[in-house]
Parts: sequence; C-alpha cells; structure tokens
Amino acid sequence: MNLSRMAGDQSNRTWTITIIGVLLALFGFLLLRVWELATGIAVGRIGTSVFKWVLVGAVVLIVLRFERESLASIGVVKPDRWDVLTGIALFVFGLLSFLLAAPLVEALGFDIAPFDGDSNGSVDRTMTALLVGLFVGVTAGITEEMLYRGYGLERLEALSGSTWVAGTVTASLFVVIHFGGHAFGGLLVITPVAVLLTVGYVWRRNIFVPIIGHVLINSFGGIISLFTLLLGSLS
Repeated sequence: MNLSRMAGDQSNRTWTITIIGVLLALFGFLLLRVWELATGIAVGRIGTSVFKWVLVGAVVLIVLRFERESLASIGVVKPDRWDVLTGIALFVFGLLSFLLAAPLVEALGFDIAPFDGDSNGSVDRTMTALLVGLFVGVTAGITEEMLYRGYGLERLEALSGSTWVAGTVTASLFVVIHFGGHAFGGLLVITPVAVLLTVGYVWRRNIFVPIIGHVLINSFGGIISLFTLLLGSLS
C-alpha cells in the first residue's frame, strides 16, 4: 500500500474542495443574478440576505466536513477586548472615510445617491422599512465578512502563499459585488472601507473585528432613524 500516494490523493481532494469553497465564497452571489436572468424573478433584499446565510452555511460545512478544519481556521475565535476595540475603531474610521470620500467623489461628477437614500431622493422611514434595513445591514456585515475576510482571504492566502494577494483580491471583489446596488461613485466610497476591514482582519486574525466594524457602519443610520421614529411616536 502506497501511503504517500494516498496522502497525496487526499491532499489533492482537499485542495480541490477548498478551491470550490473559495469560488462559492467569492462568486456565490452571482448565482442570484443567474436565477434572476433565467426566471425573470427578482430576489429582493430579504431573499438576498437569506441567500447570504445559505452561502455561509455551505462554507462552514466545507470547513468542518470536507476540509476537516476548525472554524478558527477562518477567524472564528472568541474576541478579546482589543478585538472589540479594533472593530469599533474600524467603524469610526470607516464613517470618517465616508464623510471625506463622498464630497470628493461627488466633486468628480460621480453619483453616490445610494448612500443618501433612494434614487428619487426619498427615504422610507416607516418602522417596517427600518427594521428590514437593519436586518439586511446586519446580515451583510456578518455574512460578507465570513465569506470574504474569513474563508476567502484565509484560503486564498494558503493557495497563493501571499497575504498581499489574498487581501487585494478579496477586498477588490468585495467592492465589485456591490455593483448594481450602488452607483459607481458609491463603489469609490466603499473602497477605503474595504481596505480598512481587510487590514483590520489581517492584523487581528479574528473575524469579529471586521464584523463589528461592518455591522456598525451598515446599521448606524438605521439605528439613529429608528430611535428618532420611536421618540417621535412617544411625543
């Protein structure tokens, strides 16, 4: 019995599964577009959020069942206080990057309307809309970090042997996946945040660091609007 050959075959199978996992994590969202083109049925915000959880579940299954690795291999470890503080710092710097980049991008003539509201300039402030927005924002903050910064970056780093390659590819694709939901100017505003989240994860190697920053960035406006609406209903 050739044990070295068996070990090699097992290693090849594992790498094949890992490559499939990377493709699923980084490009799985395209399956929604394929569905919409094939059926003509729009998935919607809630449906898209549910599908993101399905992708995360698939990736976790690959890690535990097929790669035989722990969740720590994709950064899922208990955060300490420095991880929490780093996540909060990412939120603060991410918010500042929005405030600095948005007027600059607008001055260059690019539209960033999705950051200010709907395309017609109106913003739905009903309770239901705000709660749906929070669900979508929190889901995106958790699932996108698991897929891109957690599994995607870690496995691309292992495949390429380069943190720079893994970080650059995943950060770039993270920006690209927002195309369609944001105007081109919006993508330019997202780019510094993608860099911040990537650097934060690479520094701490804890997925909760970018999750905290991402969730707070996505939910900040909705939380403020929700409290304003609740206070208004009590007055």
